[in-house]
Amino acid sequence: MTAFSSKTEFEHSTFKKESCSGLDLKHKLFSHVLFEQCDFSHSDCTSSRFLECKLIGCNLSLTKLTGCRLQDVEFEQCKLVGVNFSKCDKTFLKVTFKKCLIDTSNFSDLDLKNTLFRDCTIRDTHFTETNLTAADFAGADLLRSSFHNTNLSKANFVSAINYSINPLTNKLTKAKFSRPDVLALLDYLDIIIEP
Repeated sequence: MTAFSSKTEFEHSTFKKESCSGLDLKHKLFSHVLFEQCDFSHSDCTSSRFLECKLIGCNLSLTKLTGCRLQDVEFEQCKLVGVNFSKCDKTFLKVTFKKCLIDTSNFSDLDLKNTLFRDCTIRDTHFTETNLTAADFAGADLLRSSFHNTNLSKANFVSAINYSINPLTNKLTKAKFSRPDVLALLDYLDIIIEP
């Protein structure tokens, strides 16, 4: 039995080292809750609401978020592998990620304007038809992550590495990049660059 078994609403609470792996956490409300080193891997958070919550050092790998509301939620040093964020409740979606591992996840068809992905490892992750206007990917490793028909206007990729972004199929107006990684944008232009 976990701290989340008996109740459906949790407010102004702190949970440390809770193991919720594989649990049914559907239709729960977490408001102003701090989670530290909790394991939510393989859990089902369908239709749950996380409002103004902070998760530090938590494992949310393969967590099901269908219809889940993530409103003003901060993830810091969390593991988010195989998470389909595109199934979240899109109405009030507002999240930030700092120093997180976000692999094989999906952020397609979401409005993530001004979202922070600072110093994250984001590999094999999909951003298709995503609004990432003014998003901050500074210091991120984006190895094999895909961007397609994505609005990256004013996005910050300074010190980001391993990104592969086609400037012909993504909007990059006033996006910020740093050398030498910015040269990767030329890969799609079928041009020859002499040394």
